[in-house]
Amino acid sequence: MKILQLMNRFPWPLKDGGALGYYNFLKGYHDAGCELTVLTFNTSKHYIEFEQLPEHVKSLASFHLVPLDNHIKPLAALGNLLFSSQSYHVSRFISKDFEKALAELLKKTEFDVVVFESIFMAPYLKTVQLNSRAKCVLRAHNVEYEIWQRLASKTTNPLKRYYLQILAKRLQKFEMGSMNAFDALTFVTQTDALHFKQFGLQQPYHVAPTGIDTHRLNPDYTKLIPQTILHIGSMDWMPNQEAVEWFIKEVWPSLKKQHSELLFKIAGRNMPTHFFAYQGNGIDVLGEVEDAIELMQTATLMIVPLFSGSGIRVKILEGMALGKCIVSTQLGYCGIDAQNGKHIHQAETASDFIAVISNLLANPLLIKQTSIAARLLIEEQYESKAVIQKLLSFYQSIKKHKNGTHTI
Repeated sequence: MKILQLMNRFPWPLKDGGALGYYNFLKGYHDAGCELTVLTFNTSKHYIEFEQLPEHVKSLASFHLVPLDNHIKPLAALGNLLFSSQSYHVSRFISKDFEKALAELLKKTEFDVVVFESIFMAPYLKTVQLNSRAKCVLRAHNVEYEIWQRLASKTTNPLKRYYLQILAKRLQKFEMGSMNAFDALTFVTQTDALHFKQFGLQQPYHVAPTGIDTHRLNPDYTKLIPQTILHIGSMDWMPNQEAVEWFIKEVWPSLKKQHSELLFKIAGRNMPTHFFAYQGNGIDVLGEVEDAIELMQTATLMIVPLFSGSGIRVKILEGMALGKCIVSTQLGYCGIDAQNGKHIHQAETASDFIAVISNLLANPLLIKQTSIAARLLIEEQYESKAVIQKLLSFYQSIKKHKNGTHTI
């Protein structure tokens, strides 16, 4: 199968969930024998020097990179707010250079499927439809507008809340208005799929969670450091910032009093400068780390106190594959078929997190049992090879039929 993936960022290095979400499918297609082409923005935010990439990455596909300055520009954002009805989030990824490169690729090669990785690539749908007979598939990594709705609802500053509400409404209009223009959609969770159906999705769809390469991720309990909890994730994502600050302010002081030897490590790329002011009192702000897997192996517990966002948390799946015991809000592990108390431990309030973490620290056997169950769940339900084969079968089905029944 000839597949063209359109991406709003290059999926390397593997230091955040966004890169992992793209890379795991990219590698999955390659390993399944697909003839793979990737057209991607090389953004200022996630810029890479292609020639310096490892050979095993460069060999996965025929890569075509288009530079893009996607830094948030206050004047452009203000102009968008006052003089446009377009979604500012989407408009940052509109590029004549990308459109030209896409049209040239489509004229040279007849693809079977074009995968639009996220709603931010949807502006290029018409270009594909005008230049190719390929089936167009939107891969919805999140319900994007919901993230901004939740952030707005939790913002106390009235001006900021008003601005976030406008961003959310415009993104919702674009996101829900675009879905039926595609030949099919894929989602990472059944929850997200049902949300789109409630807004009138009529096209075939398939739920394909992010696949995990369990051969790359193996538990190593010899590296575990006792009395260590970890939060790791991309720290330029507002829901992660919100989660960590809440935990530091609402949970950590009481937790540290009860467990004086406890250490809280915070890691992730693009760490906001003000987070380094939290250093001390058992908090270790690491910022971006060279080897995220190595760091995760050291953690006694991983925490995901997430209150905004949708989609699936790739870092939770990776942590479970590594046999980590994870404490998360229900929203944090939404879309993962994990049972509370068996594969993961749920907490919603500050007192919940304190009680659950304290109970786990006092029960090493419970941590071990959770670790084993989590790893087994990943092996049985989230192994990359099986996820990709089901997805490719779905692509074959939509190639045969212009319209069809909804599939899961």
